Amino acid sequence: RGAGRNFYFLDMNTRLQVEHPVTELVTGLDLVEQMIRVAAGAKLAFAQKDVKLDGWAIESRLYAEDPYRTFLPSIGRLTRYRPPEEGTQADGTVIRNDTGVFEGGEISMYYDPMIAKLCTWGPDRLTAVRAMADALDAFEVEGIGHNLPFLAAVMQQERFHEGRLTTAYIAEEFAGGFHGVALDDASARKLAAVAATVNQT
Repeated sequence: RGAGRNFYFLDMNTRLQVEHPVTELVTGLDLVEQMIRVAAGAKLAFAQKDVKLDGWAIESRLYAEDPYRTFLPSIGRLTRYRPPEEGTQADGTVIRNDTGVFEGGEISMYYDPMIAKLCTWGPDRLTAVRAMADALDAFEVEGIGHNLPFLAAVMQQERFHEGRLTTAYIAEEFAGGFHGVALDDASARKLAAVAATVNQT
């Protein structure tokens, strides 16, 4: 309902939403399984009152789109595709990666350029965001343009951490387009230490 007390109909999809892993992570329910059971004539084994929310989940959609070129689609062969390890991590966070591609596979112009849906879960928003930042940093993709650097940059923004978001977020935060992110002092020192260590071995 808007400020003028008017109601607006935004959207309705009579199908499984692309974002369903987020719902599954915070409810512990397998929505695909439930849809198949209902399609087979079974009744739902639970009621709405039985659905409990636990923690926070976030999804990053990895696309074969180049953020340095205004997100133009990128086609070609995935010469390297190494997602982060899935499952419950040592700190209790969860990583899930839904994908249909593989290293050596082709990203074609004939299909949607989505490569993967990377999801993380944490007990609170900031923990889920930090887990996502770590998962994005661990994700290796080569051979095509992709939006991993952009997604990683978003995860570093204080405004995103705080959840101060609107539909104008990207236009406001990346007004001149995406040009990469400069390392902060702490990250630059870590990188220098790693480089020095590698150089000595």
